[in-house]
Amino acid sequence: MGSGPLARSVLASLVGLSLAGLPAASFAQTAKEATSAGKRWEEEFSLWQKVSSGSDVAQYEGYLKQYPNGTFASMARLRIAELQAAGKTKSATASTDDAAAKAKAEEAAAAETKKAEEEAKAAAEARKAEEARKAAEAKKAEEAQKAAEAEKAKAAAEAARLKAEADAKKAEEEAAARKLAAEKAAAEEKAKAEAAAAEKARAEAAAAEKAKAEEAARLKAEADKKQAAEAARLKAEADAAAEKAKAEEAARLKAETDRKKAEEAAAAEKARAEQEALARREAEAKRIEAEKAAAAEKARIEEEAAAARKLAEEKAAEVERLKAEAAKAAADAEAKASEAARLAKEAEKRAQEAEAAKKQAGEAVTASGEAQGTVKDNRGLAVDGTVVDKQEEETFQKAVLAGSEKAYRAYIAQYPNGRYVKEARTRLAALATVAKPKQETDAEAEAETPATAETERKTAEEPVVDPREAYLGRVMRAEAQRWLSMLGFNTYGADGVFGPRTRSAIAAWQGSSGYRADGYLSRQQYRALRDAAQYAEARQHRQRRYERDYDVLEGPVDGYYDGPYYRDENYYNGQGGVVIIPGY
Repeated sequence: MGSGPLARSVLASLVGLSLAGLPAASFAQTAKEATSAGKRWEEEFSLWQKVSSGSDVAQYEGYLKQYPNGTFASMARLRIAELQAAGKTKSATASTDDAAAKAKAEEAAAAETKKAEEEAKAAAEARKAEEARKAAEAKKAEEAQKAAEAEKAKAAAEAARLKAEADAKKAEEEAAARKLAAEKAAAEEKAKAEAAAAEKARAEAAAAEKAKAEEAARLKAEADKKQAAEAARLKAEADAAAEKAKAEEAARLKAETDRKKAEEAAAAEKARAEQEALARREAEAKRIEAEKAAAAEKARIEEEAAAARKLAEEKAAEVERLKAEAAKAAADAEAKASEAARLAKEAEKRAQEAEAAKKQAGEAVTASGEAQGTVKDNRGLAVDGTVVDKQEEETFQKAVLAGSEKAYRAYIAQYPNGRYVKEARTRLAALATVAKPKQETDAEAEAETPATAETERKTAEEPVVDPREAYLGRVMRAEAQRWLSMLGFNTYGADGVFGPRTRSAIAAWQGSSGYRADGYLSRQQYRALRDAAQYAEARQHRQRRYERDYDVLEGPVDGYYDGPYYRDENYYNGQGGVVIIPGY
């Protein structure tokens, strides 16, 4: 290892710091110390390499004498101990104890060697760190030198620029001085020439002044003459201009008066035209409104006609569906008739069970309100029983739709033992309660027939009134039931008692009208129901008029099986009118 690069680096740092103008004494001291430390290390390391290559104890001792606290001092002592121990083992009289001592010495020497190696390693790392730090300082010093050199070059360039500017300025000043001297000389020559010219000019001026005086006198005379003539001309022109201005002003005033009259006439004409236009616009607006009203009425009539046609088509489709259902019912009746025939044959075989079978069949016919093909006897009369039951149901439905006492009494008279007799008498009692005092209603109901438990409760005491319907009297309730039936939400009678069917009808109407379907009528809903019923009634009136004018006939609600409009399986009448069946 040589000391050349390190010394050059330190020297470069010192030179850079000196050029930068920094205090170089401290850095020189640091560089000197770094150089001497590196040199001592190199000398110590070189000596150690020379000593460690041999086995001479005197050389090791010489190293320790020169470097008692050196990096390899501990290793030198350990090596001396090893060599001394090895010398002792060479004697022929070495015993086992000496061998043990040698082993211990070797172990101690190994430990000392290891320790020395670790210390040497630590010293080497410390030396590397010191060298890195010194290298960093040297780099910093070099950077400072470069910065100083750059600053110095900048200052030199600035000095050169200032010098160049000073030289240029000096040259300009010298040139200006030379120019000034030349101008001064030229001015002196010019002054001399001007003095001569001035003398000559004075003489010429005197002559010219004399000529000028003469010319001035002549010009004055001519000017006086011209001025007199010009004054006369100007006076004449002024008089003419005054006359012309008077005439123009009179014409302007007349034109202004005429213009104002014309503007007033135009304004009057414009106002009249605007009034006429306003009248025309109002008339046009009225005409347009009339046309719109007529168009709206026409559109309304066309919509109603379209609705009527659509209703007719729906009714026709419904009739077709009912016909299909009737055909299906007929087929079912035939099947049931076959079953009845089979049962009849069976009854003939079992004569002892015939009477019991007849009795059971009769009871089944009386109890069932919806069965259409029940066996009434065992002799092939199943079809006749179905027809009779259907006719009885249709008659009762007509009475319910009519909602009158006469209709219920007609049904009871026609079917005294029918399936709906009890319900018809219940409704009669409710209607009588609305029309008569409570005591007369009870007496009439008891005279006609014993009522069911529910009818007795309705006629014997007032129904429990919900607080939401406390404003409704019996008559108002009956009207509400009629209105619901009119709108297609059938309550099966208008007796003034809100039972389950009426509640269901109210809920259905509420749901279709956008209200909460709770089955109870508020005051607002009652008024809405009344308005809807009145509108429906008026619409039905217009519909009947339309049907009459266009030969569209209206059939009974439930009379299309036995009425004149459904005769011979045809839902067209004899004259070609379409049968419209309300309620479907």
